[in-house]
Amino acid sequence: MKRFHVFLLSLLFSPVSVFAQTTATLPPPPSPSVPAITAHELRAHVSWLASDELEGRGTGTPAIERAAEYIAREFARYGLTPAGDNGTFFQSFPVITGARTQENMLALLQGGSKEAIEPLQFMPYTFSASGEFTGPIVFARYGIADPSGERDDYDGLQVAGAVVIVRAGYPDDTDPHGPIPMLSTARAKALAARERGAAALLIVHEDEHAVRDFTYDRSPSDAGLPVGKLHIDAARMIFDRAGLGAHRLDELGSATADEGNRSAVALVVHDPPMSDAAAADPGAAEAVTLHGSFMVELERKVTRNVIGAVEGHAPGSLVVGGHYDHLGWGGEGSLYRGTEPMIHNGADDNASGTASVLELAQHFATQRPKHTMLFMAFSGEEMGLLGSAHWVEHPTRPLGDVRAMFNLDMVGRLQDSTRRLNIQGIGTSPIWKDAVSRYNDEEKFNLGLIEDGQGSSDHSSFYTKNIPVLFFFTGLHTDYHRPSDDADKLTYDGQETVTRYIAEIVADADGRDEIPFVTVAKKENQRVSRFNVYVGTIPDYSANEKGFRITGASPNSPADKAGMKEGDIIVRFGETEVRNIYDYMTALSRHTPGEDVPVVVLRGDDRLTLTVSLVKK
Repeated sequence: MKRFHVFLLSLLFSPVSVFAQTTATLPPPPSPSVPAITAHELRAHVSWLASDELEGRGTGTPAIERAAEYIAREFARYGLTPAGDNGTFFQSFPVITGARTQENMLALLQGGSKEAIEPLQFMPYTFSASGEFTGPIVFARYGIADPSGERDDYDGLQVAGAVVIVRAGYPDDTDPHGPIPMLSTARAKALAARERGAAALLIVHEDEHAVRDFTYDRSPSDAGLPVGKLHIDAARMIFDRAGLGAHRLDELGSATADEGNRSAVALVVHDPPMSDAAAADPGAAEAVTLHGSFMVELERKVTRNVIGAVEGHAPGSLVVGGHYDHLGWGGEGSLYRGTEPMIHNGADDNASGTASVLELAQHFATQRPKHTMLFMAFSGEEMGLLGSAHWVEHPTRPLGDVRAMFNLDMVGRLQDSTRRLNIQGIGTSPIWKDAVSRYNDEEKFNLGLIEDGQGSSDHSSFYTKNIPVLFFFTGLHTDYHRPSDDADKLTYDGQETVTRYIAEIVADADGRDEIPFVTVAKKENQRVSRFNVYVGTIPDYSANEKGFRITGASPNSPADKAGMKEGDIIVRFGETEVRNIYDYMTALSRHTPGEDVPVVVLRGDDRLTLTVSLVKK
């Protein structure tokens, strides 16, 4: 870690010398290397970026730093101007890459004695608050509280200061399209327990692998109280000692687990005698308390965007970009279901887009463009568009000068049989439809045109800043987010054709005096499912504040009409305190169309209350 920080400081103060020191570890440039866009060079770039040597280019890893150095070396070789921080090709920014936990403890206290729970039987969630807790035990069934009255597992229970134990998931007879599934997530259950003053929440799982899983959920805000997983065997022992009766877990029957998995509970236990207090209040136990201590620490690292410029002579700039990170060895976002850890090389996602950005940079470096062209390789996309979101908030060139953004993400799998090329953002400027059609005369792509400029790749960060965008991709496939996305699966001749086509569209945009921006109206089927209400807020996934920060509101949406603006941080929605996006989603599921809901936002130093009139989604 110390060596890594020294390296970053060296980048800031002596980029030339550091660059010379690191290039020795990189492969030689593609040979031959020519300004023309070629399948040969695309293959060479992808083969290196998607090699096992780079271990899947996970954000915050040493391997992705080598990928960044490779991209910067190529930019320098083409003659691009460094357009990052402090005269370098790099823009550094902090990321949270995971979480760690240690020294956790859970024990039963009764009559002066202490009985420790086996450490393998429990685990804090990554969003658990750190700290000690002690309290009487309250069993709240599934821990679901629906304000509409469909279900309230806390009805009649006194949980202030208590350690609440609940089952994972929700009952099998639940309407999957109703509010209950959204209220049954671990985050939603933590919110319900926190609102009632619980000292801690323990969620019972039968699957021991689910208990031991410690996957970071990508939200830096904790739940506001200690929250842990408890194995069913430990829960049964605790219920026996507390006189609650382990049969009370059994009586819930099978349950649908909170991450979408099903977990059948089939306990065969005897009904121990219940204490008088427990009989009087079947949710509480007498003379038995749980004591615990959880420690969760987020892992914070530094990663880098790589940015180079081909300088133009007219005002304004065009951005051509794509992300160069991937999933490393898997983890969050991986669709691999094997048990042996495997490198996720991400050849198509997105070594292909990175290679095409490099080829476009080399091509335009010899073209003397009218407007400055900024070529960007973003890090942290797989973690929530972090790199592009950081750049638009902290631009290294004036954001107001950006006339359009072209995003390349998964452009390496053009199929000869279909020649399908998808282009998103076609409605964000009136010039796009003519351009993509006019330059498709020779290529004869089967174009799939999507109007909206908002989506799950880096163009979305620019679209929220009212910048016209086009997003090119050749489609999903069975290797997506799996270890099998390797360099030998790409169709490089097809990628060459796609990249040449993009070059023509970029050149067309460069020659225009104006690229008008249009906001695309949201369609009904694009709104978030599982909610009965529509608000229209656009989340800022890169935010680290407590609360739910937005990058804006969709035009004419309830949020827009209420006066919500870019940068607002929602801290309360109705009666729900909002600490993160998960609290916000839970809050939405608690309301119905037609309600006028007071929403508290932080806007700079001001705390404002806005009224949002909810509509049906």
